[in-house]
Amino acid sequence: MRNESRRVWSLQVEEGGIVQEVLRKQAGFTKKEISRAKFLPDGIRKNGTRCRVTEKTLPGDIIEILLETETQTSAHLAVNTEVLDILYEDQDLLAVNKPAGVVTHPQGGHYEDTLANQVSAYYAFRQEPHTVRPIGRLDKDTSGIVLFAKNQTAAARLQKQRERGELQKTYLAVTEISVKWNDDTKKQEQGEIPVRREPFREHKNQTGNLKNIERTPEHTDQAEEKHKKDVEEKNKVEKFPGWSEIIRRMEEYETTADQDGWTRIDTPMAPDPENRLRMIPTPLGKPARTLYKSLWTGKANQCFALHLETGRTHQIRLHMATLKCPLLGDSLYGGDQTQLHRAALHAYGVTLYQPYTGEKLHLTAPIPEDIRNLDLG
Repeated sequence: MRNESRRVWSLQVEEGGIVQEVLRKQAGFTKKEISRAKFLPDGIRKNGTRCRVTEKTLPGDIIEILLETETQTSAHLAVNTEVLDILYEDQDLLAVNKPAGVVTHPQGGHYEDTLANQVSAYYAFRQEPHTVRPIGRLDKDTSGIVLFAKNQTAAARLQKQRERGELQKTYLAVTEISVKWNDDTKKQEQGEIPVRREPFREHKNQTGNLKNIERTPEHTDQAEEKHKKDVEEKNKVEKFPGWSEIIRRMEEYETTADQDGWTRIDTPMAPDPENRLRMIPTPLGKPARTLYKSLWTGKANQCFALHLETGRTHQIRLHMATLKCPLLGDSLYGGDQTQLHRAALHAYGVTLYQPYTGEKLHLTAPIPEDIRNLDLG
């Protein structure tokens, strides 16, 4: 079965001018978007009649532009769409709460069971089969909010928001307390507490090849030192305040993400040549920058709010491990799996602007049960 999806944008002319200038100045359409529309049947209309982009307009005229016409087949779509937890939807975008264990994009061994395919099936069965486009992604074992654009123009505009830092996603992470700086350090030195095995191997950088890697770049040491000072300065252990308070603090920090108080981890990363499932910190890798802020510090665990300035695979997991604060449950990077068998990482919220109206949106995904059930003291 094949179906056609059409998306039309309408606006009322404010000051007049030729059609293409009105579309560019008043609605923000690019030359490429206008050019694509003008070759579609009834792609651009003025007051209900097809028009040229060079035609003049008057204040009060109605201009309509066809964003795209898409045809999609329902073959190979997921059968069960009831598992979708939809957080927000309008005519241009969709926000879904992805559970841990679900792959975002189709890839080797995963097609029908991916989140993107489930979303496509959701629209196909509603007979409005948009060609959805994920805006960003989450690792398989990371839960939380994922955005989908429902047309090409919306996708392009949201991607530009990501590049400009206007689309900001906030993550919640539950980590172990660094054994390097907590109160058990002396006991560890005396042999009363076993030293955690360092999850990264040492390599000498002799040839510049990724197989010869220096484990810790200079800026990683700086981030570790900053984190150490933060812990020592606060020097407090707080009883876990409950998830409602953690969420309140998260929301408070989200409104000040562009102000002081956040610490940046600036550590390049690359695949581990000895373990293809893992990433390692190396000055020869791709740039990777993460902002973090402590939400709570207990005897054995911490909660952090985090923002990504870049989007590398395993970025938060690796960066927190370089601070000796591995995510709870993240055995790949040295985390303890006693309570949880996946990294305790959740994409909690996202702030963005509606791609056509410019309305500011703040969307959140509830903290999943497996993280809520953690015994944090």
